[in-house]
Amino acid sequence: MTADVPRAILGVVLAGGLSSRMGRDKAALPLGGTPLAIRALERLRPQVTTLAFNGAPVFPGLAPDIETIPDAVPGAFGPLAGVLAGLRLGQSRDIPLVASVPVDAPFFPHAFVRRLLEALEETNSVIAVAASRDTLHPVFALWSSSLADDLERFIATDAKRRVRGFIEQHAHVVVDFTATGDAYGDIDPFTNMNRPGDVEMIERMLSRAETAEQ
Repeated sequence: MTADVPRAILGVVLAGGLSSRMGRDKAALPLGGTPLAIRALERLRPQVTTLAFNGAPVFPGLAPDIETIPDAVPGAFGPLAGVLAGLRLGQSRDIPLVASVPVDAPFFPHAFVRRLLEALEETNSVIAVAASRDTLHPVFALWSSSLADDLERFIATDAKRRVRGFIEQHAHVVVDFTATGDAYGDIDPFTNMNRPGDVEMIERMLSRAETAEQ
């Protein structure tokens, strides 16, 4: 456990979607020469105590300490199925908290998990979720593993299965990252890649972000 992680936290990179708008597997998409999945996992690594990858069962380049977990329920049920897989893994390892990030957002803050954890403990919430520039980012969140049964029921019974819908049913806190210094000027730290046209834009952002971090 690192000095920046005061409690046991499982970090999960969510890459179980169909990537239909991108037209190819986003997890394997190279950004600055590194697949998005590897980039997300390594950015999350120092913020948590253990890592898991919710995506393809065989993904080249994963470190041996990273467990690959499939969606917890069969079918295309969106990111909540990946979150549930993380919560179940957390329960099986007696890890009380699970941090989730999507695979296609390479700029999430280095203090992302720490700030969510502080807010979670200050408010006695069971979910802390990130926001920036008046926008909620529901899959950028810290979840109590105890929510697994509730989430499984929600996926089975709710027609829309919206992440925001599940969050709103539980005690949660929203953490605003707008003014944290993580945005590198006009780059929102939660910017993600959805379409082929986004790749060039994100490449330019990456160059600026890496320059800012040096």
